[in-house]
Amino acid sequence: MRTVGALSVALAALAAGAWAAEVPEQFRLWGARARPNPYLADPGLSQAVPVTAETSAAEKAQGFIFFTRPASVPIRANDAPAVAERTTLVATGDCPGQYGPMVLAVLAIRGGEFEVEVTDLASDAGGRIGQEHLEVRAVRYAKVPSSTGPEVSPILLERVPKRTVAAGRTQPFWIVYHVPADAAPGTYRGKARLLLDGLEKLAVALQITVYGFTLVEPDANLYMYYDYPPTAAHQFRAQKDLADQRCHGMTLGTLRVPVTADGDLMRPSLAAWLDLYKRVGFARPQVHMDVWNRVTAEWLNKPDKSIGMYCPWFRYYPFSEKLDRRFVETAKVLRDEARQRGLEPVLAVADEAGSHPWTIEAAQHYLDLLKAEVPDAVRELSVGGGWAMGKPEHELWKGRLNVWTTNRWLDDKLALVRAADPKAAIQIYNIAGDGSAGGGIQAARSFFGFFAWKARAAGAAQWTYYHEGTPNSNFTWPAEDPEQGQVPTVRWEMVREGAKDLRYLRTLEKALDGKTIPAADEARKFLAEIAGRIVLKTDRYDPASGARIPALPPGTHDEWRAKIAEFIGRLGAR
Repeated sequence: MRTVGALSVALAALAAGAWAAEVPEQFRLWGARARPNPYLADPGLSQAVPVTAETSAAEKAQGFIFFTRPASVPIRANDAPAVAERTTLVATGDCPGQYGPMVLAVLAIRGGEFEVEVTDLASDAGGRIGQEHLEVRAVRYAKVPSSTGPEVSPILLERVPKRTVAAGRTQPFWIVYHVPADAAPGTYRGKARLLLDGLEKLAVALQITVYGFTLVEPDANLYMYYDYPPTAAHQFRAQKDLADQRCHGMTLGTLRVPVTADGDLMRPSLAAWLDLYKRVGFARPQVHMDVWNRVTAEWLNKPDKSIGMYCPWFRYYPFSEKLDRRFVETAKVLRDEARQRGLEPVLAVADEAGSHPWTIEAAQHYLDLLKAEVPDAVRELSVGGGWAMGKPEHELWKGRLNVWTTNRWLDDKLALVRAADPKAAIQIYNIAGDGSAGGGIQAARSFFGFFAWKARAAGAAQWTYYHEGTPNSNFTWPAEDPEQGQVPTVRWEMVREGAKDLRYLRTLEKALDGKTIPAADEARKFLAEIAGRIVLKTDRYDPASGARIPALPPGTHDEWRAKIAEFIGRLGAR
């Protein structure tokens, strides 16, 4: 007996005639299917397993159990839905111009070919969100390494014609929506039709409430570390990648400094890359630039034990007047070229220097040079690992930094930083969990959203958008088709939701400014309540939550955002 079928996720055709519209930018940027990679191992889900969940007569007849779940709660390959998750309505609310997910899932009672077709969404007032603003993507499971052994985990979101699924297996898929920037307020309704073996078995109601206000941009540096070769051949892909980051709520990006093999700055190439960066159109003028690889340091895959180097990392060249001149000249050119384009470079002279002790002296040396010779440039450094190793980073970098980017929330140490420099900007990084690792996915949303808000962080950054050498950390993957952009992971979409949470919070705070009406008092009380539930701390990696920050009950962030939106509306924001 054939027990294995295929899950086919098919997009309906774009609307025609007078309703025809351009596909939203995000959907043009995304790749469809990820390029094969050994890290994304076969999850071994092709064999049918018994269905243990209770099923109704109607579910048996249609051949599957349909359910939904908050996007920040992972759906495992053998998850049985709770009674409350079984519904025929999937609803959400959002602001004009925003992207977001609506999660649908089936637990197959029998194997078969599933298709999903979406209709236009329409409001009672005649408004429309067309099919071109709804993209269907299937979750792809992979068997990935974890601290407790190989784990079958939901990793990728792919737009594919077919997917193999067996009876007893659970398969989620997402409808990623885009609310047009000119969408009028109101409730928009439509359907998602689920077909099994070519026959429609269930019509699920889709509902998006469009709020009557737009979101403000947060005054924060939100970005993904992004390592790529700064060559002309890579510019086509880099522009797609950076635009994808902007579409996910990142307010700036990183730009790798183009240098020769000997470490000399390639000024024409730098100008071309800065022009590209400017065209991407990030909300903030900052651009993060590293000034060390080949300019002052080299990467060693074979550690140099003579200097206490215990892992592959950067080794700085011996100090010299010639090297100092090259470093200062490079920094000045970066500053000048960036400012000619209305950009403000954030310069880093080292990476986690405190946790790699042989780099401390060099980091101090070049920070001092930068402060003395290019005093108007912003100086940033990633910290936290040194504190964990007992190094007094608050003393090591005292007076040398404008921006402290910490991978640990340590109240006592950060208080010392602020006491020494009240103007110091504190950013957070790398505590949201790996993008393609096992474990939960809620932390990526919390990190860029409510956690960053409670911390009053000047910025939040995570390793990495994509990097060949650290596959577990990747938040996106290259597409099979080299002409396409990156394929998103579930966690990458949660980064967008977190960045959007922060915008909702900032929008409410702006609406509260100077207000003394009862609704404002209620809103302030609510913000105080949720702040009390957010614990600012970092722990060792937690396999269950997939990160180092505390998790909250499933659906909490959605409930908070809905309440925040209600308050914004009551306060009359537009």
